[in-house]
Amino acid sequence: MLNYSVKLDSVKDLIELKKIADRYGISGKINQNGFHGDMRSVLTNIFYLPLDEANVEIDDGYMESQVSYITEAMGKLSA
Repeated sequence: MLNYSVKLDSVKDLIELKKIADRYGISGKINQNGFHGDMRSVLTNIFYLPLDEANVEIDDGYMESQVSYITEAMGKLSA
């Protein structure tokens, strides 16, 4: 399981998160103060913006060789 602290302020950030998930074929959850959303669902998560101190948990779908690339991509959204 991979964990990243992110700051999601806009729809653009949610779309970027979905692009990362699609690019690497991963799935996971966004968690913040009782909110739990799917990292691929832009329309559902839009109602909970801003997510200033969110945690993204990627639980499956990635290979060990992808971890550094995923970490670099998630750096754009880091809190």
